Amino acid sequence: MIVSAVVVSAVVVVGWLVAAVVVGREADPRLARRKGVFGATAVFLLSLAAFPGGLVCTAFSLAGVLVTALSPVTTHPPRVLARALVLVGLACAFTVADAAAVHAVLWAVTAAVAWSAAGGGRLFAVYHVPSALVVASGLLVPTPAGEVLVLLGVAVRAAAVPVHSWFPWFVARTPMGVVAAFLLPLGLVVPKIPAAAVVGGAAALLGAVFAVVQADATRALAFLLVSVNGVVLVDGVRPAAVVAVTGLAMTVAALTARRGALSLGTPAGDLARTPRLAVAYLGFGLVLAGFPLLPGFANAHRLLDHPSPFVVAALVVAVAVNGITVLRGYLGLFAGRTGETGERDLTPLEHYAVAITLSLLALGGLAPGLTGW
Repeated sequence: MIVSAVVVSAVVVVGWLVAAVVVGREADPRLARRKGVFGATAVFLLSLAAFPGGLVCTAFSLAGVLVTALSPVTTHPPRVLARALVLVGLACAFTVADAAAVHAVLWAVTAAVAWSAAGGGRLFAVYHVPSALVVASGLLVPTPAGEVLVLLGVAVRAAAVPVHSWFPWFVARTPMGVVAAFLLPLGLVVPKIPAAAVVGGAAALLGAVFAVVQADATRALAFLLVSVNGVVLVDGVRPAAVVAVTGLAMTVAALTARRGALSLGTPAGDLARTPRLAVAYLGFGLVLAGFPLLPGFANAHRLLDHPSPFVVAALVVAVAVNGITVLRGYLGLFAGRTGETGERDLTPLEHYAVAITLSLLALGGLAPGLTGW
């Protein structure tokens, strides 16, 4: 079973790279996205052949479907969308080979791809060149000191405070599909040492506190991602959380493309005009917040068994505050005056990806043993 899962995951990686080539060669952005969704769906269905041994790769592929379908054509021209698909494929590649040297190379390559899509920002390079170097050094030197080096490099990508100043800029100026895909493999490189949980608990708490006070929806999303990344440092990759955080980020991107800059200061939008967008935002957000009967609830409850009282207390507060952030965002973005001129709701292509994903997440909450979420 393990061998077959690895083989299928390797084929999935190739599928994502082929889809990226097809998308990147297309001149029409809308046609590129449509071809990308067809390709992403095919790769996701293929990834199911590795279930349950390849559950993480399957989750990455489902997240890739969301990235492809919800990427606005205005901010994701074919070459940018292709880079996002490459990042999804490379995230799956982390699950194929459990070798330190391979992970070190993939860590550096994913950073380079994201940097190219971010416009080669100097701030990004200042943080991620050292991150790639220390992760490579730590992975290739399997000692306690090496594990600390890996943690330092992973903390940079997780944007754990105080190495977080690059991240709000990255989220605001980089196409969201690239942002979401760049974060996918984060939990696969976290060293299993007590310090990782302490760093993660602090990041989860501080990210949650920073997120809940933001007036700008994109900055609130950035710090919410920091908080989720902190939980990943504590608990590793959780498939449902990976899919949900990608869905929430891409929903914000889709809404921004329709409405422009998003403010949480005054309620805006019209729920009656955009019910699908609202359900997408709230559904993905509630999974992250650990709402009962959704897969995130079991994940959040399991964190209470952590041996460190500080980590448990930090995560409890972080999860609660993240729930407030999600509800505040929902009310601020969709509770405006009825009848105001609003943007178009999710297109059929976008709705297809959201409906499939939310249905699978709901199934995972009701029958966790069936899906392994």
